Amino acid sequence: MILDHKIKKSTAFVFDYLTDMKKFVSIHPIIFKTDDLRDGNYKVYEKLKVLFIPYTFKYFAKVTGDPATKTVNIKAVVMKMTHLEMNFAITSEGEYSHIHETVTFKSPLPIKGFMQNVFKKQHKQLFLNIEKA
Repeated sequence: MILDHKIKKSTAFVFDYLTDMKKFVSIHPIIFKTDDLRDGNYKVYEKLKVLFIPYTFKYFAKVTGDPATKTVNIKAVVMKMTHLEMNFAITSEGEYSHIHETVTFKSPLPIKGFMQNVFKKQHKQLFLNIEKA
């Protein structure tokens, strides 16, 4: 799945919010906590509503970023079954940043459509929140 976002913030600002987990949690619509396990590894806590029922879960994620190229990679395994990988490429367009996001899902469960809908909605809000920060 490919998503594109354009916000009125610098590439350095966006990069910082995607790689600093304290800042990331402060603007993420469903992640409410992370535990730093060192070397870019985190335990992530999310609260998602499924059919209007709040569902809380946790998983492990690895965050890496290259400040020179303004690229970020986040890999996670949710519930030991669903492998997620998100790649963000941040480029400057004047006073705006363009964020090109590639998300891949691998799961034995038939959840790809559901996950795509969640990501589209939540990441649209995520980048609106970064723009407001």
